[in-house]
Amino acid sequence: MSSSIPSSTPSSASPAPKPSQHGRLLSFFRPRVLRDLAIYLALMLPIVWGLVAVEQARFAALAKSGSSRDLRNYARVFTEEVRATVGIVDLSLLQLRATWQRDRADFPEVVGEHARQLRHRLPIQVTVLDARGRVAYTNTGPAHVGLDLGTMAGYRAHLGIGDDRIYVGRPVICPLTDAWTVQFSRSIRDARGRLQGVIVATVSPDYFVRFYEDIDLGPRAVVALVRQDGALIARSRRGSKNHGMGIVLKDNPFGEHSTLTGSFRRAGQVDGVERQYAWHRIPEYGLVVSVGEAVLDAEARFVRQRAVLSWAGAAVSVVLALLGWAALGATDRRRRALKALGAAEARWKLALTASGDGVWDCDLVTGLATLSPRAQRILDTERAMISWYGSALDTMVHPDDLPQLRTQLRKHLAGRTGDLAAEFRVRLRNGDWRWIDARGTISERDDVGMPLRMVGTFASIDARKHEEARMRRMAHEDALTGLPNRVLLGDRLRQAIRSASRDGHKVALVYFDLDKFKPVNDTYGHAAGDRLLQLVARRLRAGLRESDTLARIGGDEFVVLLPRCDSLQQASKVAENILVQLNLPFEDGALVHRISGSLGVALFPDDAMDAEALLRAADLAMYDAKSHGRSRVSGRTN
Repeated sequence: MSSSIPSSTPSSASPAPKPSQHGRLLSFFRPRVLRDLAIYLALMLPIVWGLVAVEQARFAALAKSGSSRDLRNYARVFTEEVRATVGIVDLSLLQLRATWQRDRADFPEVVGEHARQLRHRLPIQVTVLDARGRVAYTNTGPAHVGLDLGTMAGYRAHLGIGDDRIYVGRPVICPLTDAWTVQFSRSIRDARGRLQGVIVATVSPDYFVRFYEDIDLGPRAVVALVRQDGALIARSRRGSKNHGMGIVLKDNPFGEHSTLTGSFRRAGQVDGVERQYAWHRIPEYGLVVSVGEAVLDAEARFVRQRAVLSWAGAAVSVVLALLGWAALGATDRRRRALKALGAAEARWKLALTASGDGVWDCDLVTGLATLSPRAQRILDTERAMISWYGSALDTMVHPDDLPQLRTQLRKHLAGRTGDLAAEFRVRLRNGDWRWIDARGTISERDDVGMPLRMVGTFASIDARKHEEARMRRMAHEDALTGLPNRVLLGDRLRQAIRSASRDGHKVALVYFDLDKFKPVNDTYGHAAGDRLLQLVARRLRAGLRESDTLARIGGDEFVVLLPRCDSLQQASKVAENILVQLNLPFEDGALVHRISGSLGVALFPDDAMDAEALLRAADLAMYDAKSHGRSRVSGRTN
């Protein structure tokens, strides 16, 4: 056909020229394209940076909520530790006061035995003042006997107190030891209530903040023990112990009529550091435990994440600009470019909101999810693709977690939730279970709005779950024997008393320690003593009812709680059975240990009307058993 064209018109015979590369580039700079691009960016960039700002605010809220949660947990745990410590001191004062009033000749020996029993748990110094404030006895040495301590706060406080209560003094330098001490005192009165003297137990303030190294709240965290009047008893922070001890803190949120626990934020009155504090009152002793974390330390946990968010926002802004420019300049690819942009926006939103680090991409039509290498390691699978439909989830997810996971998936696919967020356990190849946190969002829908594609992340939260379980065990179980500790015993005892008060039955406590236990430690070492305690716990637990509680409250001291008891005879029979079990030999490999026990029994409401008083009554009954020859059971003595 080209051969028929006259030679006089060669230009008409040549093909039409294609747009040059330069022309295609110029099409992106036409005024209309640039105007539309400016409008597009004006709409999209505020959204992107608004999301960045929202996530930045979320990280700040996470820092605050995480700090508050950790502070409340630490304050609660440390409060129970301080309550147990002060309870031991108070119980010691009551026991030693009874000995002083009953038999002063044996008092030094009893104090010595008491000190030996507590030397690994709570070293204390004991001083007895007469009615005029002079030292009648002290285990710091006979040279101090007769010294006038009438100006001591622990003595003068009881001149104005008519009832029998423990007094917790401010930290002072002890005139007997020239060291900082916290004084706990009770009055000694005759039958008519006249003051005959004061018995004082002094403890180093360092003992109340010894658990500071166990916390991880940053270099400027503080732990403090404060009286309700604001007097600072003990305070510890990294590199500084008892700094500011003895000063009186002002404008405190905790007081005699405040709630048991709370939190606040302010600059420290000792060092001026801005902190978030959590406090927990111990109303029975007029004390408050306070734990504080520096605001800067809490926010520092998310500095890196905030930087990543800023870079991600910048990257998203650049990507959106390029995609928008390409979409506006190439109209023939407009639909696919806008769809890719929507998918990119969903992925970037998930990257900003998800905290996991294993990525998955699920085709909702087939139910097949593609896993990143990190997601494969979290799920402990070699397959790069897994099914989310049919029985696949049944074999992978823990049966207890499966119904909730299916419900959350259905809600998200139905559009009732903005994002998927679920915590559940998956089975590993060795049969173990691992906790994971799954987050996801629908990234693609068809023309009628049905979901086609979903992307998300997996993150292993095993460490967090194990730490939560460990904290619960540490707060309620004895680490050596696995038995309930003093805290859990107190909770169950108070519940049993409430139930008994409502239903009209009795509650019994059997308080005992092991006779001849110390020679086992001295002869065969503490490891053998620990094994013996475990043998005792297993044997006695097996002989009790399921509803009864066997608790180890320290050293070789145990308590059995009988939540429903008809009479003292029934409780004594249980105690006698325990004594029989203790008198039987305990075989520890090649070793055979022969021990016994001294047991005291007390009943609610016969001997006491509350948990603490009932525990003291059973303890006094145990000491009565010891004083009558050991290896026996004794009821409450008045």
